[in-house]
Amino acid sequence: MISEANSMNRLLHWEDDFLVAYWDQRACGKSFNNNIAPESVNIRQMTDDLLSVVEQLLEKYNKENAVLIGYSIGATISLLAASKQGSLFSNLFLVGMDIDVSAANKHILEFARKKAIEKNKPGMLKQIEELEKTPIETDKLFQKRAKIITNLGGMLVKSNYNQLLFSTIKNMLSCKYYSFSDMLRTIKAMSFCQNAILPEMNKLNLFNAKVDINIPVHFMQGLQDAVAPVEIAEKYFNFLSVQDKTMTYFDNSAHMPHLEEPEKFYELIKNQAQKF
Repeated sequence: MISEANSMNRLLHWEDDFLVAYWDQRACGKSFNNNIAPESVNIRQMTDDLLSVVEQLLEKYNKENAVLIGYSIGATISLLAASKQGSLFSNLFLVGMDIDVSAANKHILEFARKKAIEKNKPGMLKQIEELEKTPIETDKLFQKRAKIITNLGGMLVKSNYNQLLFSTIKNMLSCKYYSFSDMLRTIKAMSFCQNAILPEMNKLNLFNAKVDINIPVHFMQGLQDAVAPVEIAEKYFNFLSVQDKTMTYFDNSAHMPHLEEPEKFYELIKNQAQKF
């Protein structure tokens, strides 16, 4: 999202070497309004939105192609976009990609249960047992699970849920492109988007999707990621038929290696992207 631009630049210094674009995807941040139909928030539409944004940027700045970096579900959308129109991109970087969400959902709760037992958190263990009884298809259940796994180190190794939430709010407050009404819109949009996309997300399985990639693909994986587990990433890396692909592990990171190991993260992108 646009509100992340300042903090990302402070950590990664993208702009020293690249022309960088951020945008609020459909129904997120400044892109949200009350007239958006929930059914328009789907993976196919977000893939087309991404292609439309990139085409406009390449035309505006007179560039042949773009380096594309996607995070989590954004990585999934990036992969699908590159499969659909690969000529727009020179390199594809996939960070903690959602691949087989049904399997990942099971892993998340197994991770949470194990960590809660290790840390002797009976109250948290009870919440996890409740979450195991029902599909995570609403924003309330999604946020409840997110809070648990973040506090157990599965999202960020060294930050808890409240710290992550504070960072998100701080980024919005310091973003010159966000007004106070934009902040309120963003908070409302989070629930709206989660409720719209979760039923489809839970059925996502890239092993069953037709993906045709002819550009270099780089998987970037936190070894302590509870959301997008390394085992699934490795399996898909071996499954994906791409001539030029790499897998880089981040030993001290969970789901957000760009925040936890920014120097290594950026050097990888800089070195790989400038080869082509």
